[in-house]
Formats: sequence, structure tokens, C-alpha cells
Amino acid sequence: MMIIRCETGDDVEVEGTTLVGANLSGFNLHRALLEKQDLRHSDLSGADLRSAWLDEAILDNANLSKARLPACNATRTRFVRANLVGAFLRSSGFEEADFTEATLEDADLGRARLRGAILFGANLCAIDLAEADLTGAIADENTIWPNGFDPVAHGVQLLPRKS
Repeated sequence: MMIIRCETGDDVEVEGTTLVGANLSGFNLHRALLEKQDLRHSDLSGADLRSAWLDEAILDNANLSKARLPACNATRTRFVRANLVGAFLRSSGFEEADFTEATLEDADLGRARLRGAILFGANLCAIDLAEADLTGAIADENTIWPNGFDPVAHGVQLLPRKS
């Protein structure tokens, strides 16, 4: 049994000894302390992660579809190939986060901070992307943008993808 600490005092008990592949779908993880946690392949669909601390966590191949992450802190967090379809990411900090090949279609990125984020091959057909701070983010020719969106005008550096 694992316990996820939440600054609200509403700690969450999870079956197992690891969060890799954990089923946290629909869980209330408001202000959860998940820094540096390995959540690869976890199901966080529909979870409430408002104001959660995810700095340097690993969420590769995680399902965060329709999850709520407003005002969360996710600096240097890995979202490689994560499903963030329809997620609410408004006003969150994703500085230097890695969204390589992540799907953010219909995700709300209004006022999100993606300074220095890695966006190689990501689907960024998101809501309010023009409101996000993309200064210094890097993307490649495989990154998918909303129709009419100019990533360079929003501070994105278009680079060849490193192998």
C-alpha cells in the first residue's frame, strides 16, 4: 500500500508498492505531492490534480485525458507519449517539461507556462494555445499546431529532431 500525500490533508491510499501503471482514474489528488514520482503508464484520466506538485515526475505513456491540472507545478516533468486529450492545464507551470509525441488535442493551455518545453512530435491542437507562454520551447517538423498558429511568433524554436 502506498500513500500519496496531499497538502490539503486528504491523503490518498493506493494499492501496490509503486505508482507505475497505477489506476488513479477520477481520483481527487488536489495539491498532491508527486515530485520525482514514477507514474509511467498510469491512468489518471479524469483525475483532479489541481495545484499538484509534479516537478520532475515521469508520466511517460500516462493517460491524463480529461484530467484537471490547473495551477499545478510540473517543471522538468516528462509527459513523453502521454495522452492529455481534453485535459484542463490552464495557468500551470510546465517549464522545461518534455511533451515529446504527447497528445494535447482539445487540452486547455490558456496562460500555461511552457518556457523551454520540448514539443517534438506533439499534437498541440489545444484550446487557447495562443495564451500560453512558449518562449524558448523547442519543436520539430512533426509537431502538430492548430490551423493558423505561428509557433515562431510565439517564441518556439523549430529545430531538427535529435535521434
